[in-house]
Amino acid sequence: MNEPLKYISKDYVVRGNLLDLTSADNAWDALDKRVRTSVRKGEGMGVTIRPFDGSAEELAAVRTFTPNDDDIPAQFEDRHHAYIAIADDTGERLGWILLAGVGSKLFMLCHASTPAGKDRQTPNLLLWHAVKTWVGRDYRWLDVGGSYRPSLQKYFEGFRQAEYPLIMKPPELPIDLRITPFDTEAYGVALGDPDKGHQILADAFGTDEFTIFPRAMYAIAACLREYRDQGRLTADDEVLISTTTETPYISSHVTRAIAAVCRWSQKQSEKTRAVFLIHEFGFPNPRSAELRKFCDAAKIPLIEDCAYGWGSEGTGTWGDVKIYSFTKLLPVQFGGALVGMKIPFERMWDVHAASDAGKEEESLGLIAAHWQPLNDIRDARQRVWKRYASSLQSVIEPYIDLPPGVLPGAFVVKMKDEEEMKRVSAFVRRFGVEVGNWYHHAAIFLPCHQRMTDRHVDLVSGAVLANYREGCGIPHE
Repeated sequence: MNEPLKYISKDYVVRGNLLDLTSADNAWDALDKRVRTSVRKGEGMGVTIRPFDGSAEELAAVRTFTPNDDDIPAQFEDRHHAYIAIADDTGERLGWILLAGVGSKLFMLCHASTPAGKDRQTPNLLLWHAVKTWVGRDYRWLDVGGSYRPSLQKYFEGFRQAEYPLIMKPPELPIDLRITPFDTEAYGVALGDPDKGHQILADAFGTDEFTIFPRAMYAIAACLREYRDQGRLTADDEVLISTTTETPYISSHVTRAIAAVCRWSQKQSEKTRAVFLIHEFGFPNPRSAELRKFCDAAKIPLIEDCAYGWGSEGTGTWGDVKIYSFTKLLPVQFGGALVGMKIPFERMWDVHAASDAGKEEESLGLIAAHWQPLNDIRDARQRVWKRYASSLQSVIEPYIDLPPGVLPGAFVVKMKDEEEMKRVSAFVRRFGVEVGNWYHHAAIFLPCHQRMTDRHVDLVSGAVLANYREGCGIPHE
């Protein structure tokens, strides 16, 4: 028995089209010349546009000339806005447009006209009527949409004042894009000279008093064990954790590393014997100076987590010791550093069980092969962040504004709630993209690193935006 061969469509990025509803004059100027001519012509052809009356009779009438009438919602909500074009001489319904409010934009759900309506230019009249009706009101954007059908896409482009990427289905061969910059191509790069790698790090840290670890989390645990063996804390003592946002979410890599030695808390107590200062996603912790002063007064160590903070202004200057991650900054498979402590190799093996023979040379060789100036990495990541922000602006916003001095570890974007967070992240992962859920923040974080091109950003943004194309959740298969 023959089986049908299923073709996967809508699996590449196209451009959606937006009109800015802050100014009617600017929107008019952005219209294609042919569209403006059509509107002027139609305004003299005896057409009146009024709100859709919502009756069953009128709905049945527009269904007769609406292709893909399954786009019409089963039940109209307050966010739905529809308008009907009527012939002045005959009273005939010539066309209609149905819009749906999705965040800060109006999305065009349906747009259809009869042959007589097309003769009277109602398609363009209806769209321009929508602009005039909603300019300066509740929505910032009118999303005309994007199409994989060339003729329809060309029509939509006549209303393009701004654009955005859109992809509806995962390709058969997905990409493999991680939060961190490491990828298969990077693995193939030959190792550099370990001595050169050591010197690069010494110059970057401003000291050669540091210890290399396979991962930064092992450096956290080793640092605390060293303090324990120096008599500065016990298993019953607490490490006070402070993050940039001071919410309940803390990476399990941090909490597991601390719990291997002592206790942790987000509240200061009489058992506080150290402070762990986190710069989330590279954004400096606003309590850095305050906690430095507290540690000095209490004569306890401040451990500064620069795993994401490497290269951001306002980080790396507060801690008695600092933790750095090579994998979060560079396209390398492993590596981290504890700066401010030089632990003998014997203790690394016997006490901390956190190294293999030759692994330090491997890590230093990776540094020598892949190092870039921090300013270059920051500039590249800032570019990626800004392209995300521009592409997604019609629906969602970054969780936090990006200062020029920050080297972001990921692009962090707000969701309506944690249910939406989980739904959107699960959909985008199907495209081969690593997506993190930032619990207690109702946010997701997306790859944002120096190995990404505009095509990477557009694919990720397009997959995110597919969830908001009609405000109906995950696109149907």
